Amino acid sequence: MKKSVLIALISSVLLTGVCFSAFADKKSDTATAEQVYKNEFVESTISYRNVWVYKVLDAKEAYIVMYAKGHREVGSITIPKKWYKESPKKLSFRNLSKGMTPYMTVLYREGNFDKVILTMPLSRGNSYWGVADSNAQVDADKDTLDIVY
Repeated sequence: MKKSVLIALISSVLLTGVCFSAFADKKSDTATAEQVYKNEFVESTISYRNVWVYKVLDAKEAYIVMYAKGHREVGSITIPKKWYKESPKKLSFRNLSKGMTPYMTVLYREGNFDKVILTMPLSRGNSYWGVADSNAQVDADKDTLDIVY
């Protein structure tokens, strides 16, 4: 009995040591312990903007997103479908939780466009999804998202 307790105690101490050493070498974008101790302010390089989405129209090479702009205006932006397949992805989708309104999150890194996330119902049968007119002109060759809020 004493041997099993002693073995369990030694193994837990070794496991704790391995966990601490595994996490100690990782560097992150967050504030260091020294900066927190000195009460220094570390500003993030990432910012974001959220806008409500009224409808997403599916075109051949892009998505046309109609979103809330200002106080009663509707904005429209095209997002190339190739952004979903690129690495790193510039476009991703999140499933919309029940009872919420669809929205779009635009992420900026150091003030420049980084990524767009559409939080939508994933079922294309939902009324928030539509099909664009076959004659619609879309810019599917762009590399950045210039959105007016």
